[in-house]
Amino acid sequence: MYDCYRKYPPYEGEESYIYLAFAEADRGKVWEILRPLLERGCRVWYNQGRADSPEEVVRRQARYRGAALTLLYLTDEACGDHNTKSNVLVNQNDDAPILCLDPDGKDRRLAMGLKENIPHIPLYNLRGEEQLVDAIIHAEGFSQELLGEPVKISDESGGKSIFGKLTLLFCILAIVMTILFFLGARNAAPAETEAIEQVTFSDPVLYSAVKEEVGKGPITEETIFGITAITLSGMPENWEDLSLLPSLQKIRIPQKALLGEEPLPEGEYTIELVGGGT
Repeated sequence: MYDCYRKYPPYEGEESYIYLAFAEADRGKVWEILRPLLERGCRVWYNQGRADSPEEVVRRQARYRGAALTLLYLTDEACGDHNTKSNVLVNQNDDAPILCLDPDGKDRRLAMGLKENIPHIPLYNLRGEEQLVDAIIHAEGFSQELLGEPVKISDESGGKSIFGKLTLLFCILAIVMTILFFLGARNAAPAETEAIEQVTFSDPVLYSAVKEEVGKGPITEETIFGITAITLSGMPENWEDLSLLPSLQKIRIPQKALLGEEPLPEGEYTIELVGGGT
C-alpha cells in the first residue's frame, strides 16, 4: 500500500489543490479515497510521513495554508493525532473550506475542534467510487479549479477500491447463503416427511380399518382428519387409538365379534353391527 503513495506522490505544483488530511494510522484506508480522486483529475497534496527537518516543517505549513480545500478523513485516530488536528485547524482559523469524510456515522467534528457547520460526507451511505467522487466534487467548498489531468492508476498500484471489494464480498456471501439455503432445505425435506407420517396405531384391528379408509397413501394427520366412519374386521384389544381420529362418528363392528362379550368403546359413537342388528 505504501508503494502506491510513492508511485503517485502528492501534488507539488502552484495550481489550486486539495489538502487530504488523515492520521498516519488511517493511511491504508485513505488510499481508497485518494485513488478515485486522482483518477478523476483532482490535484491532491498530503503528508508523506513525519517531517525530518525544520525546513520541511516550514514547507509543509505553507502547503497546509495554501490548499484551496482541506479534505479530512475524520476518525478517532485523526482526533487523537496532534499533528493532524493542528494542521487542519490552521485552515479553519483562516476560514479556508474544510470538508469532512465520515467513515462510520460518528460525528467527530466537535472532538476535532471544528465548527458544527462544517459539511461532511457520510461514506457509509455511498455505494461506489463514482458516488464518492461525485459527492466530493459537488460538496460545498469544492471548486472546478481543483481538477486537472486524470491519472491512470493500474490495479497493481492499489488493487480494487474498498467499494469494489465490498461488492465482491457481498456477491460471494449471497452465493454462499443461497447454497446453504438449498442444502438446508434438501436436508430438512426427509425430516419433514418423517414428522408428517408419525401417526401410528398400536392396535392392529384399528390400524387395518384406518388403512382401509386412507387407501394407498400414508397415514397422516391430514388424511385421517376426514374419517367419520370405520369398519372393523374384529374386536380391538383396546380402544385408545380412537383418540387419533378426531372426526370419527360411526364404528361398524362384525356381529360375530361381540360373541366374546368384549367391552365396547367409551365415547359418543354410533355402533353399527355388520351382518346383524344395531
